[in-house]
Amino acid sequence: MAERANLVAKPNVTSPIWAHFCFEPDEKGLPANLGEPICRICHKKIPVSHSNTSNLRTHLRIHHPTTFAALGSTTSASSEDRPTTSGQGRQLGIADSFAKGTKYQRDSHQCRTLTDSVTRLLVEEKLPFNLVEKPAFKAMLQAFDKHYVPPDRKYFSKKAVPEKYVKMKDSLTRELKDADHFSLTTDMWSSVNMMPYMSVTIHYLNTNWELKSRCLETSFMPESHTSDNLSEALRSALEEWYLDEKRLACVTSDNGANILAAVRKLGWGWLPCFGHNLHLAVTNSMKAEKERTARAMGLYRTLVTAFSHSWQKKQRLQKEQTELDLPQHSLVLICRSLVW
Repeated sequence: MAERANLVAKPNVTSPIWAHFCFEPDEKGLPANLGEPICRICHKKIPVSHSNTSNLRTHLRIHHPTTFAALGSTTSASSEDRPTTSGQGRQLGIADSFAKGTKYQRDSHQCRTLTDSVTRLLVEEKLPFNLVEKPAFKAMLQAFDKHYVPPDRKYFSKKAVPEKYVKMKDSLTRELKDADHFSLTTDMWSSVNMMPYMSVTIHYLNTNWELKSRCLETSFMPESHTSDNLSEALRSALEEWYLDEKRLACVTSDNGANILAAVRKLGWGWLPCFGHNLHLAVTNSMKAEKERTARAMGLYRTLVTAFSHSWQKKQRLQKEQTELDLPQHSLVLICRSLVW
């Protein structure tokens, strides 16, 4: 290896990267071989083609990252260092070629890891599948890792999310097998477009004596909500999750006659919902004392309506709450169908 004291710099160049590379001299003291510059830091010879600096930049980035970082954007190859002969394209090193846009293979570890993260985002935040095709979302992923291109929404809806559901269901099924006893809560509800559903949630202690609650299913219930149909839906939920009725402590629901009849038809224990009963107690008491409460409730509704339709009043309320160090709450109207 040549002694550092004998090395000479390349003449007539402006690219700052050449400050870190030099050459063995010939008899006249000029660079003997322009195709093999020598790193001034480690004295390693770096082969180049037509005075191209891409391999030099790659060498600094990999072996001397601190020096490379100090160069900043000035390390890009300058025009005088590029070949001018027509047809001689600029040849990139392997590392440079990858850095400039090579994408991860779909079955690579990096791609699978990133795709799983996107799947988790869609599932846990309940986001629409078309998010992965939104330009802003793609731009964000490119900013994080320009080598990753997410699959289309069909992949997530037909493969990624269903596969994740199966894995999570298998894991929960194994955990439920270790629970000695469990209870269920269930309720009927309607979506914003009035589609009827029935949700079933399980409550149990795991092996670490931690109380867990998991929503087993939310089933579409287009048929009439008779006790027969509801009891069949409840039984199907247990069968779907391989749950033994003998381990069921009780079912908690509202006081609806149909759901109560369904639970009794199955021979299961039933416990009324405390929140629902408390709500009924309040509303029934107010009905019984309507003459005494009507005026107060009328004034309350007028007050809430006034704040709901005035931004200035809302702002003043927030200011007063802040000055009194109170929580930021808004006034709400009473909803008879809402359990408080």
